Amino acid sequence: MGAKRLVIDSLAGFEMALAPSFRTDFRESLYRMIGALTRIGVTILSTVEIQEVFTGFTLSSYAISFLSDDILRLRFVSIDGQLRKMMVVIKMRRSTHSIDMREFEITSKGFVIGERLRGYRGLTTGVPGPWNAEPGDIHELQDDVESNP
Repeated sequence: MGAKRLVIDSLAGFEMALAPSFRTDFRESLYRMIGALTRIGVTILSTVEIQEVFTGFTLSSYAISFLSDDILRLRFVSIDGQLRKMMVVIKMRRSTHSIDMREFEITSKGFVIGERLRGYRGLTTGVPGPWNAEPGDIHELQDDVESNP
């Protein structure tokens, strides 16, 4: 076929499409396939949807990050009463990379990477707070709301 790129969207769907005998050890099957394809010069892009609570920061339920040369983490974050999109480069093998957390948009003109998100702690949780607030401030405010309906 001569393909130079392969996109697997998503790994969960790919796992479901495999024969049951290959699903038994999905990581090993994926490892072998990626090895074979990269040896012949194929670049692989895969996506993984992660079911999680807002406060988690998992990369995958498959424990396969060692197979990836690069990992980008995209997630929603709640900032100032808006659900916004954030990205961060987790891993870029054999290269230095930005460690900034940035807002992004997908527009009619494509993927637009915004400015670094500044002034917030806990961005990786999806529910950040301002840096100038003490960690207990949010809980104290929540306790007041619950006790005074």
